[in-house]
Amino acid sequence: MVLVVDAMSDDQQHFASDQSTTSVVFRQDLRVTPCEDARQPHVVVEDPLAGAFYRLGRIEYALASRLTDSRTVAQAYRDVCEHYPDHRMSEDDAADLCRWLIDNQLAHTDSSKSSARLHRSAEKSKSDRIKQRINPIAIRIPLLHPDRLVETLVKYAGWIFSVPATVLGVLVMLISGCLALAHWGQLAASTHYLFEPSSLSLLLVVTVGLKVIHEFAHAIVCKRYGGDVGEMGVLLILLAPLAYVDVSSVWRFRRRWQRIHVASAGIYLELLVAAIAMLIWYFVDSPSIRHVCTSVMLSAGVATLVFNANPLMKFDGYFVLIDWARTPNLYTDSQNHLRRRLRCLFFGGEVKQPQWTPGYRTAVGVYAPLALFWKGFVCLGLTLAATKLFHGLGTLLAVVAGVCWIGGPAWRGISAVRNAPRPGRRRFMLIAAGSLAMGTVLLMVVPWPGATPVHAVVEYSPHEVVRAEVPGFVHAIHVDTGQWVSEGEQLLTLGNPELVLQAQQLETKIQQSTLRRRQQTLQGKHAAAQAEATELESLTKRLQDTTEQIDSLVVRAPRSGVVVRRRLRELQGTYVAQGDELLVIGDESQKELRLLIPQDKFDPFRDQSGTVVRFRASGQATQTSALSTIIPRARTEVDYPSLLATNGGPLAVKRVSNDASQSDSQFELLVPHFEAIVPLDASQGVDLHSGQRTRVSIGGLDRTVGSHLWRVVREWIAQAVQAADR
Repeated sequence: MVLVVDAMSDDQQHFASDQSTTSVVFRQDLRVTPCEDARQPHVVVEDPLAGAFYRLGRIEYALASRLTDSRTVAQAYRDVCEHYPDHRMSEDDAADLCRWLIDNQLAHTDSSKSSARLHRSAEKSKSDRIKQRINPIAIRIPLLHPDRLVETLVKYAGWIFSVPATVLGVLVMLISGCLALAHWGQLAASTHYLFEPSSLSLLLVVTVGLKVIHEFAHAIVCKRYGGDVGEMGVLLILLAPLAYVDVSSVWRFRRRWQRIHVASAGIYLELLVAAIAMLIWYFVDSPSIRHVCTSVMLSAGVATLVFNANPLMKFDGYFVLIDWARTPNLYTDSQNHLRRRLRCLFFGGEVKQPQWTPGYRTAVGVYAPLALFWKGFVCLGLTLAATKLFHGLGTLLAVVAGVCWIGGPAWRGISAVRNAPRPGRRRFMLIAAGSLAMGTVLLMVVPWPGATPVHAVVEYSPHEVVRAEVPGFVHAIHVDTGQWVSEGEQLLTLGNPELVLQAQQLETKIQQSTLRRRQQTLQGKHAAAQAEATELESLTKRLQDTTEQIDSLVVRAPRSGVVVRRRLRELQGTYVAQGDELLVIGDESQKELRLLIPQDKFDPFRDQSGTVVRFRASGQATQTSALSTIIPRARTEVDYPSLLATNGGPLAVKRVSNDASQSDSQFELLVPHFEAIVPLDASQGVDLHSGQRTRVSIGGLDRTVGSHLWRVVREWIAQAVQAADR
């Protein structure tokens, strides 16, 4: 959405200092719309030739409307004083207003109306338009004037923005928001797929489509209130496509709630689309449909709230804020306030402060640094994204963007230093030198506070895995997960009728063999009796082995400890093969962290055995321990189910088997991970339970801020060079 609001200028050109003899003529072709605002009555002035809108207060417009050929500025000011005796406009304010009207071509004097002046103004406007069209950082491409199309859309889709439909839409958003919070782990894990190279095209198409819908929402609501829709097109910011629509006619609306509705329409419609996508994701099991829904939710939900609804840049959230708070020049005032503060800090002297209320002065003081920080963050993010996506061209764009975003302010700063008086330059040099010294100390001495976080799970160390010594069905379970058991205590009872039948058959064969051996001995058949004795010994040995196997059907604890098994009761009635894991016996005071380190985060952990790491479990304070072992082999096999996205964990997986009986072995990690071990002491082990998820960070405590930043820049340059070579 494009809204055009210009702030006042301090340029004093083409305005005489003697107000008693100077005449300023306010243009009669301007459109003036009074706005109903009991707290701040004002008018909106529209310049139909330039397509721009300006806001004037009641007293300011009273003075402007009295500026004619037959009156001087002083006469017009005296007339205002007579009609509005309680006003607070000074003569200097009146002069500033006249200069601002002339600078924005809302009024003229004899000198500003000269042919040479008009020619220079036309050439400047033409040059500004050309610069805007060819600006490589932000290229605006107008495509159509959709006023008639929007008028048709209002008939068929305007009901979406009615009060009943909006209430229903908000209800859908609340329900979807609750579902999203309940399944946040799965949603967060599924977003990893979206940034894979194969999925970026889908995310781009979804984002562009949603932004087109977003802009049409602004246009439809604007048209519902009687406004005009201007041009619509594509805005390329570092080649990233964004849609835009000109609905500047909203400034004609008398009621600010209408303007707020227009500004928030795009956010509302995108959030509604994201809510519907969440409902589809919840009720549909198809992976491909869920993948598309996740893309929609990320672009229409998260991105819209972070960027469009954020009032720190001049997007939809900003225009909602200024109309709601009645602060039309908040952004411009905040930037000017920041410049005045910096000028006062570096050059000293007194700076003329506007006559603001204490509340507005505080709001501007808070908003200015926040907006500056957010703008820098967004610009840096766009630059890095362009470098990564567009390779060599992205690097070139990053250089151009850096020159435009940093070079311009730097050049203006140099000019300010050159034009400052000698005491101001001396003060600037002292403060700059002190800042440089502090920055050097920060870069070269202060350790880097950042860290590389990875996911980990708590495991017993050592732990005893109880396996099935014989196959059979789980007949009875005598313990529960987390229960303390003593050595030799019964854990499970298996059933194997075949073993019992086999033992009975062996007993029968032993009895028969014993009778045959006696008969052969009585009959003097010593050779046959000897052979039968050998057979009897073999049968006895087999019966002994079978009996031991039957005894093994009662599974007992090999050591004292705590029973560990996910979904232990689900084993009831299931068949287990010989060697299958049944459960684990561990000691609460002997535990360790098993770290899973993705490939892109392995470098900070490489060769760091013995290094102190920090770990934190949910709801607990951060603790420290030492890294003991790193297994230098990346794997995709699943060993710790609690970390998997299918179980609400953070690690993305993909299905490799459709056999549900294989449990977690039917999945493997999407990205290969290295494994590392961090032992815990007795007190730490008692506070954590087996299977609990934690985040482990290895900090750059041996690196300074400067060395870390240099490493980041060096890696970025290396990647840019590699991308250019490809």
